[in-house]
Order: sequence, then C-alpha cells, then structure tokens
Amino acid sequence: MQRNQTLRRVGTFFAFLALAAMLSLPAAAQNRRPRVVIIRADWCTACQRLEPTMMQLMEQYRDRLDFVVLDVTNEQKLADSTTTARRLGLNRFFRENQQRTSTVAVFVRGSRPQFQTIHNYDRDAYVRAFDEAIAQANRRG
Repeated sequence: MQRNQTLRRVGTFFAFLALAAMLSLPAAAQNRRPRVVIIRADWCTACQRLEPTMMQLMEQYRDRLDFVVLDVTNEQKLADSTTTARRLGLNRFFRENQQRTSTVAVFVRGSRPQFQTIHNYDRDAYVRAFDEAIAQANRRG
C-alpha cells in the first residue's frame, strides 16, 4: 500500500513538473527550445528507476528545455497523452513508441528525434544529449 502511494506521488509530481515547465513559457519560446519527450507508466519498473534522475534533470534544465511526459499508465492517461502528442506534432512518434515505456527522446526541430533511448539509466548520456540539443538549437538561432 505504501509503495503504491509513493509511486502515485512520484508519477504525479513528475507529470506536474513537466506541465509546469511547459505552461511557464510563451508558445513562441516553447517552439524554439529543444523538447524532451518521456514515455512512462506507473507500473513500469524501468520508469520508476529512471524517474529520480529525470526529475533532477528536469529541474536542472527547466530554463533551457521543454519537457513533455506522455503517460500510458491506463486508458484515460493514454487518451490524454495521445491528445497532447497530437497537439504538439508528436503523434507519429507517440504512436510508434507508446508501448516502449521509459523511452526518452530529444527533439530540436521537426518530428524526428535527434536522440532516443529506452531503459537507459546513464545520467551522463542524458546530460550530453541535452547539452548537444541546446547547442544545436542555439546555432540555428
């Protein structure tokens, strides 16, 4: 019971942090910043292992990256995530990857990720990918 409550709190905090990061910026700024897309589910043990690292990175990069969490825990969250993916132009990516929980992808521009991984717990790999996406976005202006 306590484990389930903890998982719910972590998942809720993770989703809230991602939503707050997106809503804190004007739409024009969101379009220029690289976007990190995370596909997760409460029941996914790989997601549970990844979330503490990802939450730290979301805090560290919140001013330079937009984070989008697409949750597939249940039918309602899947439907909500499908709507979000469609609104953000990520519908094809999400459709192709929605069964691959713990997927993390980085988009600089367009609908194809420049970095994509699954079941990866290497914080340094994410830092390198995030820093490269920021540098690439800055080069493009």
